[in-house]
Amino acid sequence: MNLSDNPAFHVFRGLLGRFSKPDFSEPEFLRQQVAVIEAYVERFPSNERDLHALAWIEANARQFRQQWQSRAAAARRHVQLTPGV
Repeated sequence: MNLSDNPAFHVFRGLLGRFSKPDFSEPEFLRQQVAVIEAYVERFPSNERDLHALAWIEANARQFRQQWQSRAAAARRHVQLTPGV
């Protein structure tokens, strides 16, 4: 599954867009990833959610981390290049 095709991933993009100074800390990464997984699994019956959460993690965790790191690096560059930020 490609993350960009995953409707739950749009939750992640939406959350990032709400912050003027995004928090790219490790705890925030984990909160965001949990939010995306929860949004993804809520469409399944409650007794199947753990299984689908694990499947999402297996299929998407690496790409999610890479995209998070890319956004964090871009945000750091933006802060370094923008005076007064």
